[in-house]
Amino acid sequence: MNSHKDISEKRSSFCNSAVTGLFGIFSAHPYISMLLICIISTMPFCAASSNISSAFPIIMFFFYCVSAGLIVPRICSKYKLKDPLPVILTIAASAIGAPVFLYYRNQENKLLFVFAFGCIMLTAYYLAFHTKKMSRRFNSLLIMGMGFMVKLCYVLGTSISDRQHDVGYFEPSKETAPGHLGYISYLFYNHHLYDGDYREIFQYCHPPLHHALCAAWVGFLNRVLGVDIENAVESAQVLPLFYSMTIIITAYKIFRYFKLEGKALYIPLIITAFHPCFTYLSAFMNNDALTWALTMGAILCTLQWYKAPTIANIIKIALCLGLGMMTKLSAALAAFPIAFVFIIVFFRSIKTSWKKNLGQYAAFLTVCFPLGMWFPIRGLIRWGIPLTYVQELPEMDQSIKGITFWERITDFSLKQVQNVYENWLWRDESGAPQGFNEHNPLIAILKNSIFGEFINGNNFPGMAYMDTVCKILFWLGVALAAAAFMAMIVYLFRKTAADRLEKGFITFFHIVLIINLYILSKNYPMVCSMNFRYLMPTVVTGALFLGYAVSELENSPKSAVKALRVPVYFAVIAFSALSTYVYMVVASTT
Repeated sequence: MNSHKDISEKRSSFCNSAVTGLFGIFSAHPYISMLLICIISTMPFCAASSNISSAFPIIMFFFYCVSAGLIVPRICSKYKLKDPLPVILTIAASAIGAPVFLYYRNQENKLLFVFAFGCIMLTAYYLAFHTKKMSRRFNSLLIMGMGFMVKLCYVLGTSISDRQHDVGYFEPSKETAPGHLGYISYLFYNHHLYDGDYREIFQYCHPPLHHALCAAWVGFLNRVLGVDIENAVESAQVLPLFYSMTIIITAYKIFRYFKLEGKALYIPLIITAFHPCFTYLSAFMNNDALTWALTMGAILCTLQWYKAPTIANIIKIALCLGLGMMTKLSAALAAFPIAFVFIIVFFRSIKTSWKKNLGQYAAFLTVCFPLGMWFPIRGLIRWGIPLTYVQELPEMDQSIKGITFWERITDFSLKQVQNVYENWLWRDESGAPQGFNEHNPLIAILKNSIFGEFINGNNFPGMAYMDTVCKILFWLGVALAAAAFMAMIVYLFRKTAADRLEKGFITFFHIVLIINLYILSKNYPMVCSMNFRYLMPTVVTGALFLGYAVSELENSPKSAVKALRVPVYFAVIAFSALSTYVYMVVASTT
């Protein structure tokens, strides 16, 4: 009996050590761990569901059996079940799973299987290894893990030509091709930047960091690993998938910086992890995902520098902001709120450490300015291209020049929201214009924050009920956005765990992004200029203040106020569930 007991204890101890070790590695190195997870999850089929072979369920069954060998003994240990019961239950769990995997082996659409398998495994590990001491980390990891599964499946079901912005095509030669994919192909084949006035070629005006990383990734797969060029290019979606997940990780770190705990942490984290904008961002082959990942990194590092103003922390800000601008110059918008913090800190400590601060600011500029500005300065010197040059667009049906900016921002007629998808002017078979263009920036961003530009009723063939589902999802999103905005106004001035400068910094960043979008919309009167992809960090900043509202509801002594928690929790869970469902359907019907 003692030998059986010793074996059982050793088995349980091994399972605990294995999972705890992995959990510890992820907690200590979340960004590196997430990169490895993204690579492992996508590379066997080059980020395309069409490459999922019938052998894939067999591989997953092997992983399922290994997981059963870790989870079942752990659960048995919790309930003090002695040998040989853990062994019998492990074998039984493996045997029960076998026919399920065999059934899905011959199914054409395997995305649902991938999603269900991932969520079940995450839940099983959570239930088996969750401890009260590590509750916050386990709960947060489960939320982020579920959010990752949605993004993974969306990426697998979305090709580099589906629902993309300005990607053009990948030219299999040294010739130039338009769009972001053309930019990547030029770098891949030529190993240098386009040596001419880049205004002549669509999207070559962007700094090259994202495109260079994609070209290097494609080169490694194609030239080193021997992956054919088509699959190598498709697999580059692993990079935006990783970037979008780093935004979620950074958001978590920001929420924790502001000392959110319990439901006040989980509610904003759920909103961020499942928000549709970060789902469709995960498949973008343009430079948006990396831009926002680095920008949010700069925001987090600024908060960390404010708490501990060391040279190492300010260099981190410089690297994030400089590399963000080397990806897309609009990352420089974060420089305004960052400079605001620098100025306030300088004047607060002018009598004690002004020399130290000036030295740190000099170090910041020494790193950030060359990284962020070398590309536009190169264009200015060689071809006279303005530093803030924006790609010019030809006249198109999406132009809204015929409506004044004032009319656009004040028009809230109900006809604009009869269709929750973005409205675009289109032409029938005779060439006659039909419908109308979206023109109010606020209504446009509320719509495309949920569905982007490309998701509408055509994505749900034979599923008329999906229009109703999407309407509910849209109005839930509007309600949460309104609640977050009101919370930002209230808790900017109400006392919280954060001081006014910290909250002012986040609010300033939020406002700068919104003002920039309205300026962009005014100067470039096109439907595409009113896009939520220019505002994505506002999901995180808004959710942060909503977390403070949840904290007050949780701790309120008044039962009437406390009762308001229920509709908030219901709205967030419903929003996340419907977002998951809509994007799983979209990915499965591509």
